[in-house]
Amino acid sequence: MKKVFAVEMKRAINIGWIISILGVCFSICFDSWNDLMRALTSHTGSIHYFFWNSSWGGVCRTYFLPIFAAIPFATSFCKEYKNHSLSFIVSREGKKRYCTVKYVINALCGGVTVAIGTGVLLLALSFVLPMADSTFQDAVVSDRFHAWIALYHPFEYGMLEVWSGFLRGILWSSIALCVSAYISDPFVVLVSPYFVSFFIVQAYRMGNVVDRYRLDKLLTGNVIIQSSVHTVLICTIVVLLIVILFGILFRRTVLRRLEDGVFY
Repeated sequence: MKKVFAVEMKRAINIGWIISILGVCFSICFDSWNDLMRALTSHTGSIHYFFWNSSWGGVCRTYFLPIFAAIPFATSFCKEYKNHSLSFIVSREGKKRYCTVKYVINALCGGVTVAIGTGVLLLALSFVLPMADSTFQDAVVSDRFHAWIALYHPFEYGMLEVWSGFLRGILWSSIALCVSAYISDPFVVLVSPYFVSFFIVQAYRMGNVVDRYRLDKLLTGNVIIQSSVHTVLICTIVVLLIVILFGILFRRTVLRRLEDGVFY
């Protein structure tokens, strides 16, 4: 298993990582571009306010960031069976090990990409902006997402933002890889997180789902449940369950289609 993991990891290392990390940074920035420019020129505001305000705009973080999470490795599976190398790879690595390792590596790639992009942006902004503004000094936990922890525990706040990014990354890259088990077009696979995100958001709106029960709101920082740490813990459990379910679906689908000779 370790050898297979190492081989797949080598396949995952490509220029797409750099493009995706930069894309994640710009996706967060563009949702609050005016505030960012004002903060950089006037040196007023805070990183927490910028991230929190960015999540309210949310168009890029909701729809385009998922695409960047899928860029590094989500299309690798469909590319392998389109160029007829899948049968050779499977014969060497084994069907079950191949499916499991492919899925895990892809999820990690997506998660690490968004986490690094979020961390790099946080680090860059920390050179010119404080982590939190003093106006949050009297804030209670229910006032704004991470407000209290950003003011009194800036490092922990940064880790929470990075971890939330990691969760978004593994979620969207996993969804994209599952799509590749059914569709062989790499472009469709890459944009599939965009359309899935769009339909989920519309379903939330049409169903009048309360914000505290919307995973997208919890992950981007619009809403908290009891406390920041409690919210992130809930998100972690929910996202991991979803990722595991998609992993089971991907593995079963690929194994079945390999047995049927669809990919040969």
